[in-house]
Parts: sequence; C-alpha cells; structure tokens
Amino acid sequence: MKAKESQDLFELHRGRIARWSLAIILLSLALFVAIIIGLCVGTVNISYEKALGILLGFKTDATSTEITIIQKVRLPRIMLAGVVGSCLSIAGVALQGIFKNPMASPSVIGISQGAAFGASITLVFGFSFASGDLAIPVTAFLLAMITLFIVYMLGRVDGYLPTTTLLLAGIAVGAFFSALTSLLQILAAQGSTETMSQVVFWLMGGLNRANWDQFWIVFAFLIPGFLLLMLFSRDLNAVIVGEAHATSLGVDPKTTTKVMLIGSALVTGAAVAFTGIIAFVGLIVPHIMRMVIGPDNRILFPASLLGGAIFLIITDTVARTVMAPQELPVGIITAIMGGPFFLYLLRRKREATEW
Repeated sequence: MKAKESQDLFELHRGRIARWSLAIILLSLALFVAIIIGLCVGTVNISYEKALGILLGFKTDATSTEITIIQKVRLPRIMLAGVVGSCLSIAGVALQGIFKNPMASPSVIGISQGAAFGASITLVFGFSFASGDLAIPVTAFLLAMITLFIVYMLGRVDGYLPTTTLLLAGIAVGAFFSALTSLLQILAAQGSTETMSQVVFWLMGGLNRANWDQFWIVFAFLIPGFLLLMLFSRDLNAVIVGEAHATSLGVDPKTTTKVMLIGSALVTGAAVAFTGIIAFVGLIVPHIMRMVIGPDNRILFPASLLGGAIFLIITDTVARTVMAPQELPVGIITAIMGGPFFLYLLRRKREATEW
C-alpha cells in the first residue's frame, strides 16, 4: 500500500515538473517573439529577417541606419522594458501572497508613490544625491527605501507585523506622498512648462529615455531580488495557507513577511527609479500566470518574471506605435488594460468567498 502511494506521489510530482517545464519553455519562446516584434515595429519598420540577423549577429543586408536603430535605440528600450516588467510582476506575486489579497500590487505599500515623490523633488528643485543621468533614479530609489522603512515602522505592533496594519500603513503613507507629489506639480506649473511636462510624463511612466546603463542597473537589482524571493517561495506557500500551518511546518511567518517586503521593495524601487510609475503590471501579470499554471509560488515567481517582461515589451511597443510618430507613456496603455481587469477582479472576489 505504501509502495503504491509512493509511486502515485512520484507520478504526481513528475507530472507537475513536466507541466512547469513546458510553461517556462513556452513563455521563453513567447518572450523571444515579443522581442523580435518590438525590434521590427516602429516609426521605421524593419523586416524580421534583418532584425533577427542583427540580434543574433548574422550577416544581413541591413543598412547602417537600421543597425543603429536596433542596436542603440530599440534593443536597450526593449531590454529595459523586459527587466522592469519582470521586477513589477514578481513584486506583485510577493505582495499578493503576503497580504492574501488578489488586488495587492507594489503601489499598495507606497513604494511607487515614495519613488515618484523623490523623482519630483529632483525635477522641481534640482536636489539629488547623484548627478547627471542618475540624479532622478538615485533620489527615487532612496525615497522608495525610506518609504518602506516608514511603512514597516508604522505597521509594527508590539514587535509583530500584522498584515492589516501593514496594509493600512502602506495606503496612508502612499496617499501622503501622492499629496506631496501633487503639491510639487502645482509648484512646477508655476515654473517652467518643460519641468511640468517632465513631472507629468514621469508620473505616467515611460521608457523613452532607456539606455544600456539603465538596463544593467535594473538587471543588477532584479537578479538578487528574484533569487531572494524564490528562496522563500515555499515558505510563502505555507504562510498563505495560514500562520498556524506555516509554524507547524517550521516556517517563521514574520521572517517570510520581512523577506518578501524587502525583495519586492528592492526590485520595485529599481524599476520605478528609471521609468516612473507604470501601473497595473504587478496586478495583472501574477493573476494571468496564476490562472494558467496555478497558485504555487515556486513556479509563479519564474513564470511572472517571464510574463511581466512579455507584457511590458508588448504594451511599450503599442505605446510607441499606436500614434506614431508621437509616443504615449506606456503607463497609459497598462492603465487602460488594467482598469477593466481590476473591475473583473472585484466582481470575481464578490462572487467567491475564498481566494
């Protein structure tokens, strides 16, 4: 009897690994296709044979202009969109798990709003902890980390970190920084029109200033953040079931919560620092991946990593081509898609008593 149960468990485990492997392979192929489409489509359309040849280093009949467009304009922008989408998506997985709330996203604990306030300070007053191209991102990232510290301290109750208190602290701090950012917008409006437009564009989120340096910096934050979240993905599964269940398995819910918060803040701060607030990515992608491959966070994190990259590359391609030659902030496209999806989640949550 025990031998048969062991055999059934082995078959179940093998089938699950096969499904997860297939999902990762298909998502990797979809990511490659999204990159090729992004390279081909734009103000100047380039054939996929030329784009593929330039990307892989094959000899093609592409002109020097086409090579320059792909290597110096579109490819760094697409790669930055990919890593930013990955950062926001895995942060969404972590926060939805911690809060046990399907509508949680990186903006819930105020990180995005804190980063937006930091960027606005640099844009309006010129104050920053760095100079040049890093002036805005560095200030935005530091404010994101300061925001996390404030929310963490406000959310603590007698040494514990209750989810509800943490959620309320995040909403309150986020609203506070949003109000300060609005005040800076008013001050910017009394100054130069260019400063005002920069603040507004940054708040909507955009990738039009992407370069290879930005990609490598965000990538450098994404890798350790992803590995940290993956390391505690099994613990997050236990915490989602319940703290008593997690404790019985030897999992410390407080440690898991802290690790998820730090990991999500690390990747969100890095992403928002360069591209501004891109809404709904951390909300939509984890849900789509959860519908496709299930709720196990051990596969949900890598699937969302790839899914987030695909989603933001496609939406950014739409943002820069739908009204070409004029570009739209990619945050507008993600918000247009995310609004109806948010309403769908509200309706679904009302119909279901459990998540």
